[in-house]
Amino acid sequence: MMEQNQDQTNEVEQEENCPVEENTQDKDNTKKPSRAQRIRSAIFELLVYVAIIVVCVMVVPRYVIQRTIVDGTSMEATLQDQDNLLVDKLSYRFSDPKRFDVIVFYPYGRENEDYYIKRVIGLPGETIQIVGDTIYIDGKVLKESYGKDAMTESGIASEPLKLGKDEYFVLGDNREVSEDSRYEEVGPVSRDKIEGRAVLRIYPLNKFGTLRSQGNKAKAAERSSDADTDDAKVVAIDAGHQSRGNSSTEPVGPGSSVRKAKVAGGATGVSSHVPEYKINLSVAKKLRKELELRGYKVVMIRTKNNVNISNKQRAQIANKSGADIYVRIHADSSASSSVRGASALYPSTKNRYVGKLSAKSKKLSQYMLNSYCKKTGIRSRGLSLRDDLTGTNWSKIPVTLIEMGFLSNPTEDRYMQKKSTQNKMAKGMADGIDKYFNR
Repeated sequence: MMEQNQDQTNEVEQEENCPVEENTQDKDNTKKPSRAQRIRSAIFELLVYVAIIVVCVMVVPRYVIQRTIVDGTSMEATLQDQDNLLVDKLSYRFSDPKRFDVIVFYPYGRENEDYYIKRVIGLPGETIQIVGDTIYIDGKVLKESYGKDAMTESGIASEPLKLGKDEYFVLGDNREVSEDSRYEEVGPVSRDKIEGRAVLRIYPLNKFGTLRSQGNKAKAAERSSDADTDDAKVVAIDAGHQSRGNSSTEPVGPGSSVRKAKVAGGATGVSSHVPEYKINLSVAKKLRKELELRGYKVVMIRTKNNVNISNKQRAQIANKSGADIYVRIHADSSASSSVRGASALYPSTKNRYVGKLSAKSKKLSQYMLNSYCKKTGIRSRGLSLRDDLTGTNWSKIPVTLIEMGFLSNPTEDRYMQKKSTQNKMAKGMADGIDKYFNR
């Protein structure tokens, strides 16, 4: 009996000891990492953080995306001086720049720190030419509206410029101040000089957002350009005079020994004191808008007043533009304040330079004058033969000079300065052009 009890006692002890052994094992399993393990873990985490920092600081800016600051005004009004941009450097590793992209490139090579921001206009293999304010791609007018002001400098693109297989033609949106592919110092931009595409403006905050070059507007403009046909009639419009005359002389016609001032100063409104060059340009711009609404293509010889373009050069720009007709817009003046009315000037058949254009020029002049006077209520003084006008004699296409009215007549001057009147003036001229083309 005693031995049996002893066995039972041992079994009880064993049963009581089992849980104790299990608890000890659990405690062993939940031991904290050793000091060496903690050090290894900390070093690993530190290395991960360092790797992330290296990628962000070194790899991302070099190969993926980078912040760039605009320096200067050459991309106004799209971009302003000191705008902060993000430049996508990755996309062009898999695809080529597209027309109207805003790109960052190194014009003097990557070894030079100077970079430019411009807009892609011409693509590899295309032929570029700039005539007046019009850009031609492979002989067709490129429709785009990014230019802040009209171009008065064509540079190396004044003649057809064939781009190489990896060359791009770029322009700044502020084309009167931009140094771009028009100038030999920059020229066509080779593919290896392009750093990336500007995609996002991040500062100032009130202008935060993607650039329009990648928006629907640019794509629509390109589709419109591609869809252009040669059926649309082209009208060259010259707003007579400029802010300062040019008294140096030029031949009155091809091969002529007779010379006249390149650009006369023009008249000034007796009541409004508005100079002729300003009202000429104001009406010319309204006429352009009206004609474009009617489906015409328009070439503006000038779109601002501070230019220096001679009458001979103006005609030559019209000739090279591919225009069908050349419309010269002026306002008249007289020593007598009572003289009033509009007239249209064209060359005679005896004109030694453009006599062959007389009949078509007369037809154009008559239609435009009649429609103009009908729309505005301004008295018609009729047609006038003039063979002494440089801007007419250098023309190779039908040409007319419209004298809209007399700035020396107080009543007519005040009437012509009204916006409502100028709208009528533009519509009247456009009506005459429609009739000339049987539209």
